[in-house]
Amino acid sequence: MNFEFTKILELAINRKASDIHFQTGHLPVLRIDGRLVQVDDVAPFQLMEGTPEFQEYMNPEQFAFYEKNGNTDFAFGYSEDYRFRGNVYRQQGGISMSLRLIRNRILDFDQLGLPPVFRQMAEDYRQGFFLVVGPTGQGKSTSLAAILNHINHTQEQHIITIEDPIEYIVKNDKSIIEQREVGTHASSFQDALRSSLRQDPDVIIIGEMRDYETIQTAITLAETGHLVFSTLHTNNSAQTIDRIIDTFPEHKQKQVRIQLASTLTGVVSQRLVPGVDGKLIFAYEQLLVTDAVRNIIRSEKSEQIYNALQTGEGSGMVRLEQCLAQMVREKKITKETAMGFAVNRELIDVFLNY
Repeated sequence: MNFEFTKILELAINRKASDIHFQTGHLPVLRIDGRLVQVDDVAPFQLMEGTPEFQEYMNPEQFAFYEKNGNTDFAFGYSEDYRFRGNVYRQQGGISMSLRLIRNRILDFDQLGLPPVFRQMAEDYRQGFFLVVGPTGQGKSTSLAAILNHINHTQEQHIITIEDPIEYIVKNDKSIIEQREVGTHASSFQDALRSSLRQDPDVIIIGEMRDYETIQTAITLAETGHLVFSTLHTNNSAQTIDRIIDTFPEHKQKQVRIQLASTLTGVVSQRLVPGVDGKLIFAYEQLLVTDAVRNIIRSEKSEQIYNALQTGEGSGMVRLEQCLAQMVREKKITKETAMGFAVNRELIDVFLNY
């Protein structure tokens, strides 16, 4: 391993960075508490295709994918306590690489500041479909890892994870855990999910749903008595419902609505918001799928989910703007920050004056 590269990884760990960005010919940049910070006391990053250093962290399948597509995902262990998830890609100025720092020690629900619904889904459900959604870099994988870890330490379950790439390495405790990496242990998410039907799982965790075949198989697994957790890149609950439905061909959408209404248990849309002290704070929107929400999904009126969120506070519903406004009242974040992260900015004032 290159000494300069190692130095940057160590610096990222010591400064509690979430990401490292490398661009050919430029100094590396760390993301710390949401801000980009340049590393000045190292040489500019240089990486050339065809060198041993370029292929050092990829398996042959990942390297072949890079050669064909100009980018590839990979992951590597750095020490007993840390791993890195990466993407290397061609761009106008040369080769770039982004690394996400992953701590092998999985934090629990309380340490992450997650709402009670995460514990509820992990402890009280044996069947269903629970989604953690939000933009890239908002801690969705970390939330799924907390669910996995909690079930592993408290229940006797057979858990299969399907990831691209594997992030947190988890060892068996009370549960049996089998982690499968797409491209290494399975050709695709869909193939791994289909084969899981013959592997007697109780819980299936899907790192990310990228196409309708994967979503369809995940819903089918939930229908057939399994507990399924996954993530999706959407901004809120209503958009999540629409995105899932719209992924399917038109002639399949009615049936998928019926299946989704019967299997979906909840959606949490999460954000990592900069607090007044500069540290990131967990903010969220929480949709629990009640009978009223099931009717909304079946009747193709997903815009009414906003009303359900606003009027269903007693059922555990929370709008993102409601959560942000509460954090402003508690002086954890500024009103300007709340406005910046709100989907509907006008609602911040509504909830502040509520």
